[in-house]
Amino acid sequence: MNNNKTAFLLEIGTEEIPAGYIPNALDYLGKALKEKLARQFLEHDKIETVGTPRRLTVAIVGLGTKQPDRITKVMGPPRKIAFNPDGTPTKAAEGFAKRNNVSIDELSIEETEKGEYLCIHKAEKGKPALEIMAIILPDIIRTIPFPKTMRWGKGRFRFARPIRWIVALIGTRVVPFEIAGICSDRTTHGHRFMASGPIGLESASFEDYKRQLEDAFCIADVETRRYSLLKSARRAVDEYHGLLLEDEELIEQNTFLTEFPSAICGSFDEKYLSLPAPVLITCMKEHQKYFAVTDEAGKLKANFVAINNTPSKRIELVRSGHQRVLGARLADAEFFFQEDTKRRLEDFVQDLSGMIFHKGLGTLMDKTLRIEKIASFLASELSPADLNTVRRAAHLCKADLCTEMVGEFPTLQGIIGREYALLSGEPPAVAQAIEEHYLPIRSEGRLPETVAGSLVSIADKIDTILSTFAIGLKPTGAQDPYALRRQALGIIHILLSKDIHVSLKALIDEAISAISPLLTEIPPGLRDEVRDFIKRRFTHDLIGQGFDYDVVEAAVKAGFDSPSDCYQRAKAMNDVRALAEFEPLSIAFKRVMNILKGFPGGEIKPDCFEEPQEKGLYEAFLRVKEQINPLLKAPKPNSCPSATQYKEALLLMLSLKPYIDDFFDHVMVMVDDEKTKRNRLALLWMIAKLFLRIGDLSQIVTER
Repeated sequence: MNNNKTAFLLEIGTEEIPAGYIPNALDYLGKALKEKLARQFLEHDKIETVGTPRRLTVAIVGLGTKQPDRITKVMGPPRKIAFNPDGTPTKAAEGFAKRNNVSIDELSIEETEKGEYLCIHKAEKGKPALEIMAIILPDIIRTIPFPKTMRWGKGRFRFARPIRWIVALIGTRVVPFEIAGICSDRTTHGHRFMASGPIGLESASFEDYKRQLEDAFCIADVETRRYSLLKSARRAVDEYHGLLLEDEELIEQNTFLTEFPSAICGSFDEKYLSLPAPVLITCMKEHQKYFAVTDEAGKLKANFVAINNTPSKRIELVRSGHQRVLGARLADAEFFFQEDTKRRLEDFVQDLSGMIFHKGLGTLMDKTLRIEKIASFLASELSPADLNTVRRAAHLCKADLCTEMVGEFPTLQGIIGREYALLSGEPPAVAQAIEEHYLPIRSEGRLPETVAGSLVSIADKIDTILSTFAIGLKPTGAQDPYALRRQALGIIHILLSKDIHVSLKALIDEAISAISPLLTEIPPGLRDEVRDFIKRRFTHDLIGQGFDYDVVEAAVKAGFDSPSDCYQRAKAMNDVRALAEFEPLSIAFKRVMNILKGFPGGEIKPDCFEEPQEKGLYEAFLRVKEQINPLLKAPKPNSCPSATQYKEALLLMLSLKPYIDDFFDHVMVMVDDEKTKRNRLALLWMIAKLFLRIGDLSQIVTER
């Protein structure tokens, strides 16, 4: 290791932190430390984080032992205030020099955008990392974000759970600070029940730290613990000749619930296998954090896997305890299932009249009727063959919210709707659409597979967005209690994944028509407000995918009535942007758009051309337009041109660049003769209209 670098280790020891809090806390720890080190000019190598329910840890293998010496610039008052006309310093200059412990002779003058100012270049000696860390670490600990925090004892400090110890080391030295009444030290602790006592760390060596904890039955490294958990779980299932049903969310939960995971496989009464598989899996997962077990064909077996935080010598006693608890849960689920299935799914629809969707927006029955109206409109426009399926699925899509099963397991909404629909004799396509209308559940979640499910999902989401906006409940800052941003993103992802070409204006108008009977008046500008909200999510999403922000802006400015079409145009421009001719073309287009400001459009009169460059540009425009028009036609009904089509059209447009340049080099547009001027503007206007069928290239940022 470089002599100027050393190891660093921070461990915050606590009572058990909820599993869901830990990943974000560790992510924040790493990012916050990196940011603060950069501000302090402290060099460092890779920052690593590990954590368990009882500890949050961040480490650096190579941390600079001190800041580098550096020259800093301190700006003072303007020269005209600092010196008299005769060159003698004023009190302003003297005060500035005194505050910075320098003489008047050490002041210099620096030219800035605002004029000449006094300036001091001060040599600053780098501070030791130990001194800097003692200041920044308490601030990092205090600002770790948690969904909920608590106070303990008599202090006012808040954290996810009470802090019990803090390890803070640079090399072999303790970084001294105190927080929540706890002084930093070099002592950590292993497993709460299996470790023999405190562990004194000699240094900040990350590898030694992890090894000593593992010797004390605590696997600090998250990936190592995850691997150990899965290995133990698979081994436990082997003796029952089954396969572990691996669930990434459940794996992560158990990884952060344990420090030394140990799996045990148990069984339950086979009669419960008559319950729908999602019910059994949810019973095991939601309340008990158990994994389900399948046979080689993927069918559930009457087994489960529990993850314990300690290996036990009394395995049968532990197994029977898990079996007893799960048995009670499954008995409840069986009762709910039997009660629910005494009725058909359609019978639950009437119960929606007694469930409020939101004050001012009626009941869930009102919402269901709105979804039916919007979804039927979409199906009639986009897929008439699916109209009956869409109508039926929309009618039944919220019915399972009235069931006992969803009341107990809310995450089963839609899934239970599908199961009960099939048991009630509904067509499989209807049942699948009922489940899919909730998708996607999260921003990058699974999307509907069927057209019917997609259309009902879009209808549900646009109704939620528009109706909530209509009564003034819009997202503000980080606040989005109705998850409207996720709903908008869901609509966008469905439209793009299924290449559904729908007019947002028409969709929003249909949603407004559906909500109108419940409102005394429609807020002015509601349609534009909802469209702009969806447009912002679309823009952020594409930039997040790696699209250049100005390319997205160019596509959106040219038209955003169809997100699918806008996406294809943005993709084409993003691809073509790499070509050398693209940037000069965008510069030329800026000239066109600038000169057209305020021009309402008009008809070109070729007979009025006076210069050969006018005629040359016009003829080139006609040739390109004739070649482009077929490319800008949708390949099938209710679709839009592909990115490939738009890309080919853009490549053809590039050929206009020399003609546009030649026009501007030799033709004066804004002449005194009104007829000539309007004809030249009309020519540029027609060219701009052609380009705007793909994108507003004036939005492209160009190098200067």
